[in-house]
Amino acid sequence: MANRKPTQPTKKAAQSRPVSSQAGETNTQQPPVIKRSVSPQTWDETQTETPKSSHYALAALAALLTFAVFSLSFGNEFVDWDDMEYVVKNPLLLYPNVYGYADCWKTIVALNYHPLTMMSLMINARWFGMGPGSFIVTNVLIHTVNTILVYQLANQLSGRNKWVAFFTALLWGIHPMHVESVVWVSERKDVLYTLFFLAACLSYLRYKEQNRASWLWITFGLFVLSCLSKGMAVVLPVVLLLLDFWVDKRIPDRRAILQKLPFFAVSLLFGCIAVSVQAGGTFNGMLTILEQKEAIGQKPFAWEWLVYGSFGFLMYVVKLLVPIRLAAFYPYPDDPSQIPGLYWLGPVALLATMGFLIWAFRSGHRIAKDRMIAFGLAFFLVTIALVLQFMTVGAAVMADRYSYLAYFGLLFLLVMVVTKLVQSPITSRAILGVFAAVCLFLTVSQIKTWKTTETLWNHALQYAPGNDQLLEGLGSYYGQKNDLDKALAVYEEAVKDGSNRAQVFNGLGNVYGLKGDPERAVKMFDEAIRLRPDDSDTHYNRGLTLMRVRPVDALASFNLALKYAPQNDTLIVPSRAFAALQAKQYQTAIADYTQTISWKPADAIAYHNRGVCRFNLGDRAGALTDIRKAIALQPDYPEAIQNLKVIEGK
Repeated sequence: MANRKPTQPTKKAAQSRPVSSQAGETNTQQPPVIKRSVSPQTWDETQTETPKSSHYALAALAALLTFAVFSLSFGNEFVDWDDMEYVVKNPLLLYPNVYGYADCWKTIVALNYHPLTMMSLMINARWFGMGPGSFIVTNVLIHTVNTILVYQLANQLSGRNKWVAFFTALLWGIHPMHVESVVWVSERKDVLYTLFFLAACLSYLRYKEQNRASWLWITFGLFVLSCLSKGMAVVLPVVLLLLDFWVDKRIPDRRAILQKLPFFAVSLLFGCIAVSVQAGGTFNGMLTILEQKEAIGQKPFAWEWLVYGSFGFLMYVVKLLVPIRLAAFYPYPDDPSQIPGLYWLGPVALLATMGFLIWAFRSGHRIAKDRMIAFGLAFFLVTIALVLQFMTVGAAVMADRYSYLAYFGLLFLLVMVVTKLVQSPITSRAILGVFAAVCLFLTVSQIKTWKTTETLWNHALQYAPGNDQLLEGLGSYYGQKNDLDKALAVYEEAVKDGSNRAQVFNGLGNVYGLKGDPERAVKMFDEAIRLRPDDSDTHYNRGLTLMRVRPVDALASFNLALKYAPQNDTLIVPSRAFAALQAKQYQTAIADYTQTISWKPADAIAYHNRGVCRFNLGDRAGALTDIRKAIALQPDYPEAIQNLKVIEGK
């Protein structure tokens, strides 16, 4: 066998030979191992793999604590602040034989278009009845699911840091600023749109991880569902760009922006719908207004806008850290020409934040700490920007409910900062645990505030004494409870303070009417109509007051009420029918009662009164048929039984 030549070392092997530490000396030792300090962690460090069971346990704990504290609200009542429009007096829910689920898709409720929200409320009513319990329980259940989604999102963004995820979810779930969104039945739209919004963020992160188009389509579908639940979801495309920035560690490029164009198109569509309906429109006749409500007014442009909007921004941040003096209503300053000095801190804080945010974005592609700061602040700003009062609408400078989704950005940032800056994990968790305990205590107190309309408005009046909108709401509550003396005192206090709210005089008219003073009541209604001539409710209440004493005038009031709010026909027509009966306009009454029976086939009163009208017109057979039907529906109907005897006796 031939001898082989010695194998020459390869170039790679030659390059891997030890390097001499000194001339003529070969270093045969291994290079020293540089040990990485465990604490503090670097800002973008991915955590070591944690057993899934550990994540499941912490997510379940955050959800359980959230559900437990909000379960204290299960005995709360509806509050007379939008709950009447959304549930208690909502024809969509009251008349299931007239309205179906499909009607939610073409109906505007309380100046909002949110068909999925209305469908969810309709399901509550049809499956569990019209009591407040099932509506509040459903809100709490959705909020609990949202807390789990927050855990998942924080877990993904923090590199699988289970403690960051846990405390972000827990603080978000039990923060007292979120009581309004969860306990208030009318804010079903808040918890529902956030459910789809957070799910869309998670599906987009899955798309970024797997690069599968199916996940992008799922994200798009969830985005549409979120918009159908509440218009504030239109900011999701910008949030997706923030997720691009977080994952890719650079400012989104042209391709990333073009990818979001279909999302921006949907945002534009729902934005146009929102602008139309909140101005009292019907989106070019494509939608129907369920109940007439005063369009959201917008004050003329003024420099105060900048102060109000930036002050609201500042207070959302302050109340995140110090969640005290919370109220359902935060009015503007009484005198816009003399804005309190505290408000001027808002522009300073906002400008400083914007400058800091720009700096953090510019360096975020290189420095993980800056990227985290940029993401957390930007998420908060993007998701709350549409409700900062830079264009002053409504009567409040801020609202607790607007922080619901937006606080994810700030809480994630807060937990990350505490976790990374405090070297001892035990100490950092203790700090966050103490803050969570404080939040839990304050949330329990805030839930009690929302117990009834009375507790809600009395609590708000502590921080805005003499506010006529709050007094009007409290007076209305007392009036509905038939506590007329309290109602009268509250309304008179508002008038004494110089109120020119039509609703205050409308409330006074109702009180005087119930006290048996129709003439004084009519004077109050007339004053309310002078202040707001197209208010259907005032015309309707005026008609109710005059129904027995001046039925012809009552008919005129009911006709005006129907003119200004034709969508309220199911409420107005039965009352107009009785006024026509009192005025002996029997044909008009028969037509209205026939319409009423088509809406409510089991209405014994409508059958009886139509029978009375027919009897007075000489239709004895028709009268007998109607009155017998009334007795069949309500066997203990004494007036119907007596009239049947009279007719049969003839």
